[in-house]
Amino acid sequence: MESKPGFLFYAVPGQRKSMIAAAEELDRRGFPFIYCNHGSARVLPAGQEAQQSGVVRTYIGTAVTDGLSHCLAIAMRTKRITVGTGIEVTYTRHPVEMLGVANYINEVSDGRFLLGIGPGHNEILKQWHYPIEKPLAHMRRYTQELRAVATGQPIPPLIFSVLRNGMLRLAGELADGAIWANAVLSYLPTALKEVPAEKRDSFIVANLAPCYVSEDRAEALEAVRVALTNYLTLTNYQRYFTEAGYGKEVEQAKAAIAANDHAAIAAAVSERMADDICLYGSAAEVREKFEAFQAAGVNQMCVSTLFHSDDQAEAILRVADAFD
Repeated sequence: MESKPGFLFYAVPGQRKSMIAAAEELDRRGFPFIYCNHGSARVLPAGQEAQQSGVVRTYIGTAVTDGLSHCLAIAMRTKRITVGTGIEVTYTRHPVEMLGVANYINEVSDGRFLLGIGPGHNEILKQWHYPIEKPLAHMRRYTQELRAVATGQPIPPLIFSVLRNGMLRLAGELADGAIWANAVLSYLPTALKEVPAEKRDSFIVANLAPCYVSEDRAEALEAVRVALTNYLTLTNYQRYFTEAGYGKEVEQAKAAIAANDHAAIAAAVSERMADDICLYGSAAEVREKFEAFQAAGVNQMCVSTLFHSDDQAEAILRVADAFD
């Protein structure tokens, strides 16, 4: 087991060079991996939320961040750390292009690349006007096409974004691993039973979890509640959290969404729910929760520091200090 977590990187406009410098620092300090997000990491200014129909973050136009580009830049400036997409949305790239870029990054990084892919969220895809398929059928077709166009060329380890058991079973069948964002700790052992027994020793089990380090636990709890707010507006997360035992919180969030009350969405996250999903509080408490996720079966535990600070590099290194 790794003694340190990985980090989720957003290629925030204006901060991309400082993020690459942070990646070099993590590499020097022995952190094991970085996942780069595809999508938007920007939060709307106050007063503009009503335009988003319940989706808190900005998801308009083309993606603000591109995971593959960020992975390539980091791979070219680091020596040991593994880089991966967490995740690259399949709808935005044809399998031929996805594989071509992925193979390029894998080659120039000397095999330090992981290709995390997934269909994204319907609410967001609709804003981008993509034709939407059923997720399981889409991922099966996309993966088959990806492997077909490889024509004997190596494919980097393939990781599916997952939430519920159907996609996890498909990942166990077709992929080399699965990656959650906001996995529910208490529910993980049940979910992981879906991974075929013959694959469990080699199967990548990754999780991206909100993380906030502060001696002020109330401050930290408020931060991770905000971190979960956007996810509670998404249908697939509502179903997952309900399945994992947080139906009451989901119903409260739905009422808040109907009222367009974003503060109430965050307030719907109970402390029990935050404790079951996030790493927050003192450095010691964060390390303890990191170990708990590992004990539950996560072999690539990755933290998201988006809500620590507007300066992402500073936020990442602040959390890294808790593990040195």
